[in-house]
Amino acid sequence: MLGKRINTLQALYEGVCWRYVDGDSEYVAEPVRSKISDLRRMTLRDFLSEYRDEMGDYYGSEFWIPEDDMISDCDIGDTVILCLVDDIDVDLLSVPDHQKKKIRKSGKWRRDKIRHKWAYTNPMNRIHGYIILKDLTNQKHETSILSISAICSTYFTDKKGIGADLMELAKDWGNNARFEYHDIVLEVANEYSGMGFEESEEEEESEEEEESEEESEEESEEEEEEEEESEESEEEYDNVWKPCDSAMDILSSEFWRKCMRKDKRENPTYNLEQAYIEESISDYMNCEINSENEKFVWRGTEKQIIVDEPEENEYGGFWYNKGKKSQERLMRFYEMHGYKEDPDVHLNWCCFSDIPYPTMRLCL
Repeated sequence: MLGKRINTLQALYEGVCWRYVDGDSEYVAEPVRSKISDLRRMTLRDFLSEYRDEMGDYYGSEFWIPEDDMISDCDIGDTVILCLVDDIDVDLLSVPDHQKKKIRKSGKWRRDKIRHKWAYTNPMNRIHGYIILKDLTNQKHETSILSISAICSTYFTDKKGIGADLMELAKDWGNNARFEYHDIVLEVANEYSGMGFEESEEEEESEEEEESEEESEEESEEEEEEEEESEESEEEYDNVWKPCDSAMDILSSEFWRKCMRKDKRENPTYNLEQAYIEESISDYMNCEINSENEKFVWRGTEKQIIVDEPEENEYGGFWYNKGKKSQERLMRFYEMHGYKEDPDVHLNWCCFSDIPYPTMRLCL
C-alpha cells in the first residue's frame, strides 16, 4: 500500500518538481528548475530529506533522523508546501557581496549572526522562496478550488524573479491532471481587514463555550472511531518522520523570517504571523484534510450576506478598504500574473472566513 501511495505522488509531482528526460538507454528523472531564478523546485519534505545531514549538523538533535525513517512525501493531505531551493555546491560560509564588508568588520558574534541569515552553513537559507497551497474544494461550490495560503520570497537573497517563479509554480500545480482545479484563489493579507472583529471576540467565545458543551458528547464518540482508524494508519506509516515540537518551532521560525520586509524607517515588518505558518507546516507534515471525514468533501464555510450597503467590517466596508489600500502594490503584482479581484469568492464560494480580506481569482 505504501509503495502504491508513493507511485501516485510521483505521478502528481511529474512536471511540477521533476520530469522524465531521455537518458543513455532509458528515461531518467530530472529535477525541474524555475525559469527566471534557476532554483530547483522541491516539496518541503523532499528538501528535508535531501539536506537531512546538514539540518542535523546545524540545528542539532531535532533533526537527527533515524536512517530507516521516511522523510519524503509518502502521502498528501489538503496542504502542500513547495520550495525554490538553491542546490549548487558552494562555500557554505560565503555570503553575498554586499554582506562581505560587514563580515570583515564584525566580531565573531556578529559574523555568526550574518551567516545565519545569509550563508548556506544554515541549510534553510537554501530555500529562497516558498508557496503554501491548500485545497479548498467544498460542497457548496460546484468546481474545485486551489488556494494560495502564503507566498514568500526571502528578504535574504540577491536572486531575482523568485515571486514570478512561485506564481508559475502555483499554476503548474493547479493544472495537474490529478486534481483538475478550475480556479486558483487567494486572500490579500493585511493588518487592517480583521480589526472590525476584535470587539465581538468575547461574545463569540461565550457562544462557543455553550456549543462546545453540547457537542462534547458527539465528539467523544467520533474520537473513539478516529483513534481506531489512526491506529491502523500508524501501523501502515509507522516509519514516516514527523517533526517534534522544537523542530516545528525551528521550521516555522525560519519560514516566518523569510516573510520579513523593512519599512521606510528600516524597521522589520511581517504580513503573516508565525503561528499561521506553523499551523500550515503542521497540516502539511501530518497530511491533514479539511473535511471531518475523508470519505466526504469538506462542507465549507458560510456564505456572507450583505444587505444594501456593506457595514464597516464587511466586504467593501471601511476596514476592507483600508486593508486593500495598504496592499495596492501587492495586488498589482497578482494582477500582472492574471489574477483579478472577485468579491464573489469571499461572499459565495464558502472557502474563506468572514474576515473581509480582498479576494482574487485566476481561472485555469
